[in-house]
Amino acid sequence: MKGNLLDVVDGAENLNANAFSLTRIKILWALSELGEDGATARQIKNSLKIGNDGSTYSNVNALVEMGYLRMEKVTFESRTLELYTITPAGLEEWNKIKKWLDMLVCGDA
Repeated sequence: MKGNLLDVVDGAENLNANAFSLTRIKILWALSELGEDGATARQIKNSLKIGNDGSTYSNVNALVEMGYLRMEKVTFESRTLELYTITPAGLEEWNKIKKWLDMLVCGDA
């Protein structure tokens, strides 16, 4: 392992603990890949296999409150849907998490 455990632990201090859950990491990752296209809560839930609507909404709403996601209402086939996209702050946090995970797994600082 190229890095050491202290580097990994020290690197964790730069992460937002409120964003650091498996579900929230998966949401940030998926929406970082989708860019401005974003996804609805149902698409997020189904594609990431998040347990239920309540869990999906509580996690995306928390990320919206943190400023990591933006929600806008869109009309599709006469239905109003909530579309979630990642913000620049969310992308920055995702990149921190990704770098930390890479350091944890690969030992690269």
